[in-house]
Amino acid sequence: MAQTVPARNERGFVAIEWVAAIAMLLLPIVVLVASMPGWAERRHAATVAAREAARELVDNWPNADADSALVVATDVAADHGIAAGDIEVRVPSVGEVRGDEVVVQVVVTMPAIGASGMSVGRWHYTARAARRIDDLRSR
Repeated sequence: MAQTVPARNERGFVAIEWVAAIAMLLLPIVVLVASMPGWAERRHAATVAAREAARELVDNWPNADADSALVVATDVAADHGIAAGDIEVRVPSVGEVRGDEVVVQVVVTMPAIGASGMSVGRWHYTARAARRIDDLRSR
């Protein structure tokens, strides 16, 4: 006696598969793409803040100090919408003599995922600016 196998229903349930595909594939990509403009804005702000702080030190050499670079970098970052708590300014070299380089580093906190005013996680980006003190500059 031969057994008969009942016919199987091979139709899938598309609604569940569609929702799962959206949740697992599309949503993370959308969040990543929404985060990228914020990264670019903060990166640019850090670059401008470092450049302007270095310019401030060179323009006021030999009387410049790291505190003036901090004030300038913080003001520039605030103008670009970055809170003072989200940046750190380092001045590895103030330029002691003519021909030296003034070096300023601005570290900005970047949201790892930031969309619609919410952010999760963070990482740090460091912008570095260096300017040479003119060899023939008078004191």
